[in-house]
Amino acid sequence: MKIINLAAFKFLLLEKRGWIFCIFLLLLCPTANLEAQYARSADSVVFQQSNGKPDLAWSVDSLMLLKLFTKAEQIRKDDQKPQPGTESMDLSKVPDIMFEYRFEQMNRSSVIHMDYNPFVRKYILLFGKERRSGFSRVLGLSEMYFPLFEEYLERYRLPLELKYLPVVESSLNPLARSNTDAIGLWQFKINASKMFRLEVNSLIDERMDPRKSTDAACQYLGYLYSIFHDWQLALAAFNGGPGVVRNAIQRSGGKTNFWEIREYMPQQTQDYVPAFMAAAYMMNYAALHDITPLAPDYDFWSADSVMISYPIRFSQVSEIIHVPEEALRFLNPMYKESIVPETGHLMILVLPADKVLVFLRHENDILGKKVEMIDYNKARVLSASTTNKSKFFYTVQPGDFLHKIAYEHNCTIEDIRAWNSLKNDSLVPGQQIVLWEPGTVKNQSQATVNPSTGAGEDTLQYIVRKGDTVYSIAAKFKDTTVNDIIKANGIDDEKNLKRGQTLLIPVKKHAQ
Repeated sequence: MKIINLAAFKFLLLEKRGWIFCIFLLLLCPTANLEAQYARSADSVVFQQSNGKPDLAWSVDSLMLLKLFTKAEQIRKDDQKPQPGTESMDLSKVPDIMFEYRFEQMNRSSVIHMDYNPFVRKYILLFGKERRSGFSRVLGLSEMYFPLFEEYLERYRLPLELKYLPVVESSLNPLARSNTDAIGLWQFKINASKMFRLEVNSLIDERMDPRKSTDAACQYLGYLYSIFHDWQLALAAFNGGPGVVRNAIQRSGGKTNFWEIREYMPQQTQDYVPAFMAAAYMMNYAALHDITPLAPDYDFWSADSVMISYPIRFSQVSEIIHVPEEALRFLNPMYKESIVPETGHLMILVLPADKVLVFLRHENDILGKKVEMIDYNKARVLSASTTNKSKFFYTVQPGDFLHKIAYEHNCTIEDIRAWNSLKNDSLVPGQQIVLWEPGTVKNQSQATVNPSTGAGEDTLQYIVRKGDTVYSIAAKFKDTTVNDIIKANGIDDEKNLKRGQTLLIPVKKHAQ
């Protein structure tokens, strides 16, 4: 018989009506150990891999690149002391009995049954421990999107708990794009978007339109529930497709309990429902684990919209109303090229609410402002810019030539000529040339100081390029070793680096 953890027992006594549950657990103590029930099967749990890391983990990490939390980051300290009334213990040490009790509390007001088991626990630890800082941003973004989700879920008479689904799909990042080209808050692929009449062309992608994609997701979820009449199975079908769930039911001999047919599904779908339940738990109980929202600069209530019938660029709007283009891109993610195109009908432009009147007052100024287009000659003049780029030395390899190097490092041959004062295009194997590569951004909030040396460290964010290895990346940063990069990113297999992946790079700052 397993002895109930004393801290957990004390906690439940303090919880409202928790003493009743304590007596129940004492009576049923021999069967209260969920971990023993699932120990064998839980060993096989793995995450869907992408770039050597879980897709969900990288989805949360992507929020670190959104420059939309500037106001909150100025007053936020990651190492702040636990708030009164929160659990200061390591989340991985929180006993099962605490989670079980809270899941029972959630089920009292949920149409979708929330189960707790080791599969779900793994994702709770992912959200609340491994990606704690990123999940603070998810909590902040929920203030932007949950009111919208609830509006549409209520319209379609669907369970409000489904608002937690985009946490698993995209970490509430409207600009999210998976390595399989699923896009937006609800991660629709292009073929699925056609079924719900979401427009996708070179300028508009309504999969990233928060309202239209949410409407489409509600239609699809309602359709899936009408097939299976079970929300856990409907969620699995949302991820893997109805055919995957039908096949699992058939292969299991007709069973319709998700946990009983789970093993007959692809690994990604097996993990999807537990991740949803973990997301629901964390969105309800994050505060008790001392994880507080990092609010974005804009939320649902501080944004408004105007209707326009003419083409307009975000750069034109930004200069007049003094809102960064990146913020306009976040508020209007459906416009792929940062242009509201002319379509023959009214188009919506979402703005900070306090800027709507400014926009309307200066609308003629915005329309009359000439947009400078960059052509070939202008681009040559701007060659060799090093703004927001990282300098490193590249060793010319046999078979290299300027166009090849320029393509692989996101620059032009004019850039390379200017950076190296080249008189001709001849290159010699072994020759070292200077390159400046975009994609590395200083993260001031992660700067640290070593008191023993007086030196400090900055953590930079580096976007992996084609042909990069841990060794070649380390060589680009002075005093940064391969082991530094491996340790900072928890890299298990160096061969799993993939183009577009984000790495954290510790860079030493020498004392003056």
